[in-house]
Amino acid sequence: MDEHERHRPRRPEDIPERRNYTPGGRIRRIFHDYRGTSLVMMLTVLVAAGLFVATSAWAVNERLTRRVTEMTYLKDTRSLEFVRQREAQRVAEIAAKEKQLAEKEEELAPRNTPYIVVSLAERRMLYLRGDDTLYKAPVAVGSGKTLVMGGTTKRFITPRGRMAITHKELDPVWVPPNWHYIEYARQRGMGIRDMSNASPGALRGYAPGRVPVSGNTVIIPPWGSPQREHKGVLGVAKLEMYDGYYFHGTDNPASIGSAASHGCIRMYKDDILWMYRNVPVGTVVYIY
Repeated sequence: MDEHERHRPRRPEDIPERRNYTPGGRIRRIFHDYRGTSLVMMLTVLVAAGLFVATSAWAVNERLTRRVTEMTYLKDTRSLEFVRQREAQRVAEIAAKEKQLAEKEEELAPRNTPYIVVSLAERRMLYLRGDDTLYKAPVAVGSGKTLVMGGTTKRFITPRGRMAITHKELDPVWVPPNWHYIEYARQRGMGIRDMSNASPGALRGYAPGRVPVSGNTVIIPPWGSPQREHKGVLGVAKLEMYDGYYFHGTDNPASIGSAASHGCIRMYKDDILWMYRNVPVGTVVYIY
């Protein structure tokens, strides 16, 4: 090359191509040539990406919240529906039982036949015929107390259920069971001697109709003896039912209206006399 060519200006076509046309090179060239615009675009893309991520997270959270709320709502609704169905079923069962009881009551207590109802809670007797109350009176009922005798326990209650009048009697005589004498002795801290299986005349000399006492011992008198027959305790009349339970008068009128008897139903003198005169044998009695 001569001196003249060496100092001649170089033409563009004489300059070798040095640009990098790979994807990375192009990006660097664009960033170099358009630095400001590129920075703005990058920031815009980053902000948009951040907003997209935040929006997506919010949307997912909202969907989850709605789903949980929906599940809870559906669960509560099903529970309430289950309770409602069970309640409706119970109401239907109760209605059916009430209908059965009404039919049974009509069967057992015909509307044209008088019958007796005794409320233990209210301590009251009603003599009814259909919807009419023919008579009502206060009563005394079983005390609920207990007495232990020889390993067995007797509780003094008026039994509930359906009974009937089986016998009527004026000026009744009470023949006490053995528990009467045992209770009498224990209340006074006395001993007991059982002569209930002796001959009826074994206690000659003891007052009839009284509890025989010898020293500090109560004697259980023989069955059939005069000492075993107590007058006046049952008042002026009695109406017998099953198992030794009675409507009867009393020598303790202050007990009427309370739970004080050994299971029988006590009444005032005028009330038991009305019962004796007006209530026939065979009358059904409901005690509840």
